[in-house]
Amino acid sequence: MTNTLPDVPSASAFFFDFDGTLVAIAPRPELVTVEPEVREVLEALSTQYGGAVAIVTGRPLDAVDGFLTPIKLATAAEHGSVRRDSTGSLHFDEGNAQAVEAAYMALAPLVEEHPGLILERKRSSLSLHYRQRPDLAASCEAAVRDVVAENPSLVILPGKMVFELKPEGVDKGEAVRAILKEAPFKGRTPIFIGDDVTDEHAFEVVNALGGLSIKIDEGDTIANYRTDRKGLFEWLFRLVTHS
Repeated sequence: MTNTLPDVPSASAFFFDFDGTLVAIAPRPELVTVEPEVREVLEALSTQYGGAVAIVTGRPLDAVDGFLTPIKLATAAEHGSVRRDSTGSLHFDEGNAQAVEAAYMALAPLVEEHPGLILERKRSSLSLHYRQRPDLAASCEAAVRDVVAENPSLVILPGKMVFELKPEGVDKGEAVRAILKEAPFKGRTPIFIGDDVTDEHAFEVVNALGGLSIKIDEGDTIANYRTDRKGLFEWLFRLVTHS
């Protein structure tokens, strides 16, 4: 199913989603496995492209760092609510902390009632995972819609067996825009790779900027290329060994 992925400009900037892109999706968020080639290719890309490699994810920042240690890249965590730039400085969007906490308290009884559901509390957002209980998809959707009706500063972001609640105006596209304003990303051609609905905002921004957007696996997308994880890593290693 792999499209032929192109060569890229020497002045490129790489943006990676985490789950489903750098790592295969696991039944529980903490159970993902980071294969050795993930760290290897990230380090090689960072060296070759002047440090212009970033992670853009719904995960909390400390979780990403824990999985990728000892690598510490520029990272937009929680869809950009928490962002670490290339200098290590942190940037936070905490304007909706009370709404996020209220949403968490409202959804907690549903999770307590149904074993297998996971409610992941982050600094500036939260995720309701139902991968282990697909039979409860409709119930989870109804619950998060009720919560957002009570907390209209939040928006629902559906993903693969997950509903994420985050502040309105925070998404991966805006995170990419912010990172591209800073060294060493500024002035480079953006390349975004992701697998989920949550990555479409970033694809839209990158496409508008004349960059390269790559969708991993199946699903509707506005990305201009599609591949699988095997094809992705073959392409990335080709970039760092033949450029």
